[in-house]
Amino acid sequence: MFGPKDDLRHWPAPGGRMRDSLFWEMIMPDERLGLQIYLYLTDRGRVGYNVCVWGAEKDPLVLDLGGGTVGADMDLDDFTFEGLTVKQPELRRTAEVAYHSENVRLEYSFEAVHDAFSYHDNPDGLPSWFAANRLEQSGRVNGFLEVAGRGGSTRRIEWDRRMGHRDHSWGTRDWALPHHWKWFVAYTDSGRAVNGWIWIARGEWGFAGCVVRDGRTVGVSHIEHTAGYDDDMTQRRLDAVLVDVEGGRTHVVLDRYGLIKLPSNVKAGTEIWESACDATIDGEPGAGQWETHWPTAYLEHLIESGR
Repeated sequence: MFGPKDDLRHWPAPGGRMRDSLFWEMIMPDERLGLQIYLYLTDRGRVGYNVCVWGAEKDPLVLDLGGGTVGADMDLDDFTFEGLTVKQPELRRTAEVAYHSENVRLEYSFEAVHDAFSYHDNPDGLPSWFAANRLEQSGRVNGFLEVAGRGGSTRRIEWDRRMGHRDHSWGTRDWALPHHWKWFVAYTDSGRAVNGWIWIARGEWGFAGCVVRDGRTVGVSHIEHTAGYDDDMTQRRLDAVLVDVEGGRTHVVLDRYGLIKLPSNVKAGTEIWESACDATIDGEPGAGQWETHWPTAYLEHLIESGR
């Protein structure tokens, strides 16, 4: 499903538009922290990013946002914008991400533990409103994270082949079309990993994701799940069974300990909430991230109704 340059910047057909988005994350239950780095880049040179570090407190430790423009010669194997740099020495295998600001310093060196997985390899495929294609990949991370403390101190965390995850999608996205989605990833120190996406759009369900089994990815057929929420409809607990195309069943449980709301897409009228979670995969302890997408008006109605 991937061409040799599909981890680089994409360009549209004549008269069309294109958008690349890249994402790297790591959830650290022992530190009670979550980290994500998100970057988007359009064919017209518009660029934006967020770098988030959050924990159990109400306010995140770091929510750095940036935006502007870059030239047509800037590509994703050697990308620099403000304090963010991205290098990809071996496409779809390794990535080196660094970011420095007054609030945070990090170096995130990623090495995949499996081949990149395309949502087109799921029976439900990848809906055109979301992307033209998308890769998901878990891996080992070396590097460090330094966060400025609230009392003036600095907290430093070293990573030595710690599990993390990344994705890269390309194509235009209609954020307002889906009614709701749940995206999640979970992994263990031993190298087990799963990725799932549950969406509702045009009145229909869809499922995507994969289970990493013996170093290879097995696509998800569907996901049996129940979710629990707080009174404000922020996600609390996800209990899911990923049924794969080979008939396997993988049981994943995510329990939130940290939550962050990303800056709202006001034009689309949607909200994205990210949670850092304790996780288990078939009972083996690990870490996970669970994202929810909601139309703002519907979410407000759910909260006000209390039902």
